Amino acid sequence: MMKELFYKWGRSAVAGSRWLAPPFACALVCIFVCLPQAHASSDAPQWMHDLANVPLPAHSAKADAVLLYSETNVTVLSEDRILTHVREAYKILRPDGRERGTVYVYYDSHKKIAYLRGWCIPTHGKDYAVTDRDAIDQSPMAVRGYELVYDTKRRELKIPASDPGNIVGYEYEIEEQPFFLQDSWAFQEVDPLIESRYSLKLTPGWEFKASWIHHAEVAPLETGTNQWQWVVKEVKGIEPEADMPPRRGVAGQMIVSFFPPGGAPHHNEFANWNGMGMWYRDLAGDRNQASEQIKQEVASLTAAKTTPLEKMQALAQFMQRDIRYVAIELGIGGWQPHPAPDIFFHRYGDCKDKATLMISMLREIGIEAHYVIINAQRDAVTPNEPAHDAFNHAITAIDLPNGLSDPSLVATLQHPKLGKILFFDPTDELTPLDTFEDSCRRAMACWSLRTEANCFNCLGNSRSPMAPSFPVHWFWTRTGICKARSGKLA
Repeated sequence: MMKELFYKWGRSAVAGSRWLAPPFACALVCIFVCLPQAHASSDAPQWMHDLANVPLPAHSAKADAVLLYSETNVTVLSEDRILTHVREAYKILRPDGRERGTVYVYYDSHKKIAYLRGWCIPTHGKDYAVTDRDAIDQSPMAVRGYELVYDTKRRELKIPASDPGNIVGYEYEIEEQPFFLQDSWAFQEVDPLIESRYSLKLTPGWEFKASWIHHAEVAPLETGTNQWQWVVKEVKGIEPEADMPPRRGVAGQMIVSFFPPGGAPHHNEFANWNGMGMWYRDLAGDRNQASEQIKQEVASLTAAKTTPLEKMQALAQFMQRDIRYVAIELGIGGWQPHPAPDIFFHRYGDCKDKATLMISMLREIGIEAHYVIINAQRDAVTPNEPAHDAFNHAITAIDLPNGLSDPSLVATLQHPKLGKILFFDPTDELTPLDTFEDSCRRAMACWSLRTEANCFNCLGNSRSPMAPSFPVHWFWTRTGICKARSGKLA
């Protein structure tokens, strides 16, 4: 699995179950445990008391809570240091709204929590307060996604008296060493919102680019030298519907990219899809170079095969049957693949690792293949969105040799520059080389390693792997097709 910044979706904190849990967070291991103690003698801050009598917006009778106020202040100090300060307050309306009183702040080896505090203003009696001393540090266990080692952790803080009628709020600050110079402000949630603010402070000489998704553009207010603030008000909550797209595919948000003077040396500023592709090009580098052991294995697997298609199928079956899906995602390892020789030697890897080894092995039979980075959830990303980190899976695009035509090859695309391309997911252990598993076929968004970004739609036909005789119409949304040779853009 590509490391998707689920804890960066919106902010680095989530209150209760407002956000869908990451797919691999099926269990929790407690590193440090202490029971929260209510400090009834501590008053909530004035900014929370100012919200006590704010009129509530029109909302559904089923709304569990209202987000009274949200504020995010981002200070970009350098390419490797960003400070983020967040404060939020909720009015709890229904019993299920008690979950808003549980706050999670995610962190890892590149992200540190400076402090975390929470308060409750009850309808009667004194205020309650909790601090870092009352928090629990946890490590999400990688179960469902087979992530063997994973360095993301979270700090949980439970705010006392999170009952209907009460106001709960929290505040925290984090210091981050970013892998790329971009942030997202996800201001629309399941709860209706009264007001949300996002402030940006840049070092002199820096620039920014703000792009809006699922919301009309809001002009910023210049609040100081290279300081800006955006404000949105009266935002409706997202009501769950059957078979709806993932929440990030419908929620209003703003993507902000930061640009240092002269540009970033590691191409980790995302001005467009091409910039993101350059970043991943440099990240993958020459990790798909074959070792002698890989070359020998390819020769053995294809020795009895006479056609390019038969050789491709032999390599695909090897990837599906002999390379287990096991992920080790530490730091940048959540995005950067391991070297192909290491993957081959250990006989395991995650999606980007399996794509890397597949590319390496195909090259040994004279066939080029490329990384395609996608989001496997329907409508999570669309072609008209700005370049941003919203991907969670890696597959391959294979350049089919000239003249190779077979009716079984249905997961193909005729590209104006690359020719005929076959898409293949080496992570999928059951679906053969010529088609796609249903969840990946329904909709995707891809970006890749090309000198220019291209966004296009493709309508095609395939057959369901669960019922091979039943034709299925599918729609792909692709953003970019990868193309890189010897670490250089083609």
